Amino acid sequence: MQSTPEKAKSIFEFTTTDLNGNETSLERFQGTVCLIVNFSTKDAAFDKVLALLTPLYRKYHNDSRKDLNILFFPCFQFGAKESPAEIVARFEGAGDQPIGEIFTEIEVNGSKTPGLYKYLKAKKPGNCGGFVNSNFTIFLTDRNGVPVERLNAGIHPYMLEDLVEALLH
Repeated sequence: MQSTPEKAKSIFEFTTTDLNGNETSLERFQGTVCLIVNFSTKDAAFDKVLALLTPLYRKYHNDSRKDLNILFFPCFQFGAKESPAEIVARFEGAGDQPIGEIFTEIEVNGSKTPGLYKYLKAKKPGNCGGFVNSNFTIFLTDRNGVPVERLNAGIHPYMLEDLVEALLH
């Protein structure tokens, strides 16, 4: 059931659409720490952000543990539009195996902002009054789906790992 952003208590109350057009409940990520990231593969920071997130994902999401999930949302408000095929190809070309899950394109600001992002921005407004001003804004949620941090792509890898590690214990 899709909650209204004002009444929601966690991200698990929202649904979103995957790249294949299927509606999916975020409830399936319950019990895991999540990083929610808006992105554009044509953004100059794309490779840097993947280099930041890949080791973390591989450490906490593998055959023996599934403690961390990364939810990627294409956003073209800050750059050129891409097709789903281009997005998948870019992720596949960036490493051995794609990390995280990629959802359908969203707008992170304005009247078309989905409920999930309205909720995230209300809970962690950042220094722009709830406005997302660039790609690779990272929302970190605890295992209960509650946003605990709003970060940018410039975060140091060790600091991000420490934040994730603290939420896992």
